[in-house]
Amino acid sequence: MSLAERLKSGHLSRWLVALLLVAPTLFCAFYPNKTYLLVLVAIVGSLTWYEYCSNLLGRERLGLSLVSILGFCSTMAGATFFGTDGQTLGLFVCLVLGAAYFLRSLNAQQDRVSVNVISRYALGHLYLTFCLSFVMLIKQFANGAQWLLFVILITAANDTGAYYAGTKLKGPKLAPSVSPNKTISGLLGGCLLSTVIGGLSKYYIPASHGWRELAALGLFLGLWGTFGDLFESGFKRAMGIKDTSSILAGHGGFWDRLDSLLFNLPPVYFYVYWQSLP
Repeated sequence: MSLAERLKSGHLSRWLVALLLVAPTLFCAFYPNKTYLLVLVAIVGSLTWYEYCSNLLGRERLGLSLVSILGFCSTMAGATFFGTDGQTLGLFVCLVLGAAYFLRSLNAQQDRVSVNVISRYALGHLYLTFCLSFVMLIKQFANGAQWLLFVILITAANDTGAYYAGTKLKGPKLAPSVSPNKTISGLLGGCLLSTVIGGLSKYYIPASHGWRELAALGLFLGLWGTFGDLFESGFKRAMGIKDTSSILAGHGGFWDRLDSLLFNLPPVYFYVYWQSLP
């Protein structure tokens, strides 16, 4: 097998893609200046939004794609510099931009088409923009970098455990009508590894969090992240595509890689927030 073929399938490519995504993210997460992380998230998120727009809104709607990315970047900047208030303001900007586009498009196409398109636009901001903005909110906690490391490792562990357990053990399908390749053994393997990594994270998470508590959080994120994976698979199933793009060496696009993480970010934020309350 040639190097090019090995990069498109199997273990080597999975680890290379993981390194490509995780290494710069963790560097920016631990770097004191939060602007570095903002720039990275803006770039990755904009590429993810482009994949979303290309598949769900249509490549011909370039104006709406630009409006979507502008709203996304506004929300990321707001969350970075003004916290939850900035996040809310950014989402309001997304609403205003979408409403303006919708009213303008009514004269150019059928009303039902306009409603369908703007509904997908709104879902995208609730799903992609809102969830991904929690990266910047988690960063602002006293130990925000450690918690970002936690959620990334748990999500990666779940994906890795599910892949290898499902590949080796196979068995009954988890949700064949949504994602034919996912198995129950993969779900169990992913949750087992995410639970173990969660418990071990007590060595770099503040001492007030015991290993049982963190292991339970790891288990929850393993299950919840799998739901996020299936949610994104449902989109691809409905659109009749295998990957959202081909940018990552045979492993799909950024949306394919972020599906579980998008769902896992908000619960980690709220967990840390509630733990920090007096």
